Amino acid sequence: MKKLTVLALSAVFGLSSAAGFAAQAITASAPAAKVAPAAKKADKKTPAKIHHAKKAEKVTASAQKAQAAKAEASAPAAKKAHKHVAKKHAAKKEASAQKAQAAKSDASAPAKKAAKKKVGVKKHASAPAAQKAQAAKADASAPKAKKAKKHAAKKEASAQKAQAAKADASAPVAKKAHKHHAKKHHAAKKEASAAQKAQAAKADASAPVAKKAHKHAAKKHAAKKEASAAQKAQAAKTDASAPAAKKAHKHHAKKAHKAAASAAK
Repeated sequence: MKKLTVLALSAVFGLSSAAGFAAQAITASAPAAKVAPAAKKADKKTPAKIHHAKKAEKVTASAQKAQAAKAEASAPAAKKAHKHVAKKHAAKKEASAQKAQAAKSDASAPAKKAAKKKVGVKKHASAPAAQKAQAAKADASAPKAKKAKKHAAKKEASAQKAQAAKADASAPVAKKAHKHHAKKHHAAKKEASAAQKAQAAKADASAPVAKKAHKHAAKKHAAKKEASAAQKAQAAKTDASAPAAKKAHKHHAKKAHKAAASAAK
């Protein structure tokens, strides 16, 4: 790991140096680039000088491009190395914090254990005393509870006896009331039955009259229906014979007219 770290740091340093050199080269070439047009103008009449200046410009541009490409290519490696170093530093920091926490826990463990033991002893010592006090309290209250229970049982038995006596005393009255109610109900039932029978007898008695009236109404309706049919037939007959009667009347009038005319002649 140490070797890797050293290598990474060396790479970072190398990249930094390369970037510095590239910057210096760019700075150095900038005045040359600025001077080149002036030289070009000055030596406009000399083709050899112009060609040399152009070649120098091309070489400078190529060098700048190569330097930029190299810097771009080495940037991810430098970034990766820096990230690795930062991660390693964070891991070391976390390990140190964990060690400190563990040491703190180890230091406080005996004190916690002693305190827990003390609480356990105290609790264990106080438990029998509390149990004894509870038992003594229960023994003291037992006769009182027994007496109260006996009194409650007596009271309940007395209440039951009083209820039974009350029920025995009220039984004849209840029986008499029930008998009276039954008699009243039976009489009402008998009256209703008699009323129903009377109604039925009345209906039976009025049935022939009603039947006769219904028959008479039916006959009357039939007669009315027959009279209506006869009237319709008569009307139809009259309608049918009307043209013949009209024709006969016309013929008779014509004949009478002819007779009158002959008599006049």
